Amino acid sequence: MSEPTLFAQLGGEPALRTILEDFYGRVYRDAMIGYFFTPHDQARLVQRELEFTAQVLGARDIPYTGQGMRAVHAKHPIRRGHFHRRNRILEQTLRAHAVPEPVFQAWMAHARQLEVAILGAPGVRATHCDHPLQADGEVTPQDP
Repeated sequence: MSEPTLFAQLGGEPALRTILEDFYGRVYRDAMIGYFFTPHDQARLVQRELEFTAQVLGARDIPYTGQGMRAVHAKHPIRRGHFHRRNRILEQTLRAHAVPEPVFQAWMAHARQLEVAILGAPGVRATHCDHPLQADGEVTPQDP
């Protein structure tokens, strides 16, 4: 018998939705980065993030229907400090929900990869995210 996916270890879609609703509530209220988000429909962002994160955590039955990460974020003047703040809020939210450590570690590692994919490494232009949901260009499905 195979080990459950990180998505299953988290508790599936209901648990992920609860965490993301809390996370985006915190982000929208945050004085440092909330202004990036407030013009956007929070429920829609939660849904896209749910699709994306479900894929990252190994869900095979929840397709990602959004655009590539680079395309979505290109129009925003995001600085590295903004991304660090987002990741700190994510970390606090995951801890508040007692996310299992393997899920926490994988989720945070991917959040750090997205920073590099969207902003590039210091002094290096980013070209892609090391995940099947490419940060620039078309979304590609995960291999079965």
